Amino acid sequence: MMKFTLASRHKDEGTRERFFYEWSMIHVALMLTTPSVPYKLFKRYVQHYGVQGVTNDMLIHPFSGEGWESFADHLVNKYEDVIASVRELDYVQRMQPHSFGSHRFITSLSTYCTVYEQEGFKSGGIKLLHFLKKKPELSVEEFNRRFKEQHAPALAKLFKSKPLVRKYVQDYSLELDPAIFKGTLFEFGSIGLYAGIEEIWLDGVDAVARLRKEPETYDAIRKSEESFVDPEGSISMVVNERVVYDFVSPTERTPLPAILDPNSLEAAIDRQGYADFDKRTIPSPAALLDKSAEQKS
Repeated sequence: MMKFTLASRHKDEGTRERFFYEWSMIHVALMLTTPSVPYKLFKRYVQHYGVQGVTNDMLIHPFSGEGWESFADHLVNKYEDVIASVRELDYVQRMQPHSFGSHRFITSLSTYCTVYEQEGFKSGGIKLLHFLKKKPELSVEEFNRRFKEQHAPALAKLFKSKPLVRKYVQDYSLELDPAIFKGTLFEFGSIGLYAGIEEIWLDGVDAVARLRKEPETYDAIRKSEESFVDPEGSISMVVNERVVYDFVSPTERTPLPAILDPNSLEAAIDRQGYADFDKRTIPSPAALLDKSAEQKS
């Protein structure tokens, strides 16, 4: 399977609070009630909310000047599912008018590998994300080789000795054609800036700081990176993970949404279609009472 990921932030004229409200409430409601999204296209959908109070001196790589605040993780079966996600009629009609964040994104498609995981691990909680830029002289293939064959075992050994790390995953960048997003909300996203992403689940924000402030840990990570990572171009995010739904993980699978049950109210509404949905006239309570009175007489 593949991960289609998006890092974003609030609109320049908006606020972080408004952005998080619309993303966490309205956007999730639309995702769960649009039939082509759950199960058919995105097998797992995870939201990550930027954590406040973290400073650069607590991080191995600094924050971006863009001020990224969110990270969305969509699990798909194949490349064509990413294309379909911005072409499926019900998705376009319902999602495209709902523009709640900045038009700027970090957009990526990747394969992934779980390098280390504590026994009994459960998703959620604090994560440290490293967006890693490759050294300019390296090909993507060589970056991935060093990332996977050298860096992964070095960090697995380190993290096994540090119980503050709960899980470590590497994401390996795949080629993504920007043309597929033409005319969509993601048209202006940056693609290909980073060759890989590290996802590190930790016990809390204090554990994030300890990775940086414990000399033996910081030195080990930096030494392992030095042959393939450009430290000047790499950035961090510290986020809180929220699994919206998961239809594939063996131990954390969630129930299917009602929209996929043909006998549900949600499915009945879906069968009516979405075109001009917001333009339909909804009778006022007074009009409904008048109509009821006419029928009785």
